[in-house]
Amino acid sequence: MNEQKVIYSIAWYQPEEWQHLKEIVDDPSSLDDSYEEWRSSAEKAIVELRSNGQSVKKTAIKISSLLTWCESKGVKPDSKARSEYAAFLSEKRSS
Repeated sequence: MNEQKVIYSIAWYQPEEWQHLKEIVDDPSSLDDSYEEWRSSAEKAIVELRSNGQSVKKTAIKISSLLTWCESKGVKPDSKARSEYAAFLSEKRSS
């Protein structure tokens, strides 16, 4: 039997796009106040997942592409949509 290995895809933002992300999301309170805080939290999450034996990869997110994707799906760029977009990109890149 072919066992499917789960790979966690973490949305990865660039520092120069952080403020734009905070301005366009419907749930800005779900994001850390600064890019540095967010990156620190994201790095901790990655270390924790990997220490539990999980595979994790960072998925670079361009805000303009995220917005286009959300529009095509008829969804707002909230935390759920951002996670789904990261998974979509990860799957697309690995196929």
